[in-house]
Amino acid sequence: MMRFLEKQIAFVAFGIALVFPSAGWAIDVFVTVPPQKWVVENILGNGGTVNVLVKNGQDPHTFEPTPKQIMALSRAKIWFTMNMPFENRLRNKVGQVAPDLRIVDMIGDIEKHSIHDAHGHDDHDHEAKDPHVWLSPVNLEVMAATTAAVLSEEDAENMQQYNQNLQAVQKSLTELHARIGQQLAPYAGSSFYVFHPSFGYFAEEYGLQQKAVEAGGKSPGPRQIAALVAKAREDRVKVIFVQPQFDQKSGETIARAIDGEVVSLDALAEDVPANLAVMADSIEQALSDRGIK
Repeated sequence: MMRFLEKQIAFVAFGIALVFPSAGWAIDVFVTVPPQKWVVENILGNGGTVNVLVKNGQDPHTFEPTPKQIMALSRAKIWFTMNMPFENRLRNKVGQVAPDLRIVDMIGDIEKHSIHDAHGHDDHDHEAKDPHVWLSPVNLEVMAATTAAVLSEEDAENMQQYNQNLQAVQKSLTELHARIGQQLAPYAGSSFYVFHPSFGYFAEEYGLQQKAVEAGGKSPGPRQIAALVAKAREDRVKVIFVQPQFDQKSGETIARAIDGEVVSLDALAEDVPANLAVMADSIEQALSDRGIK
């Protein structure tokens, strides 16, 4: 608990160190999911407002914007996207009423991965890629650099402030990456079990493997659950990580069968650095309880 509080305090202190743009400038920005908001706000400072389409607890896979959200988005200056399927549909709608809205792919040149589950399947939509790139401090640095570049183009007067904020963000993320890397290094090659395969970038960054309860993007049937239970017992798994956006019944079924527990991890939490620290602590604890180290 103390280590978690120390990390929280460190990020609060970092926020205070932001450089704010000159008075009089205000920019209305939209992002698709909460983790993007952390990135944009920490580059933008108090130079505008950042609005989120997919609210806390909502599932981006099934999300549909309300007419009110579409109208608000059409009045914004910039929309940072994450290459999610619904964004393409929304882009066409908004483009008809807001041709001047600047739409920026925040993922940019980050290499996107296919989603694999523990049953040997790719994601049910074979053209889809895992969008959860923010679950890697290295990728977050790229997203922050993209944000700073776009804001500097739109507001050249405050370019220096945006770049200074970028440097502070990247320094903090570099330190976080090193800390988590050292923390999880003893568990390299180990697997942790999740309901939905959202944590692939985090796992790959630190030499881990995620095994998903979902089968081809759907809750598993009895035969698949039985196979997962057998494998989990073989791996001495005691924790199934679940996300609050998804039905937890399958995860709970497996947890009961292995005499384990369900632990919540939110891949969409807004405070990304603090969330990555919590993820590292939770996964370290789960692996340590299995006697891995």
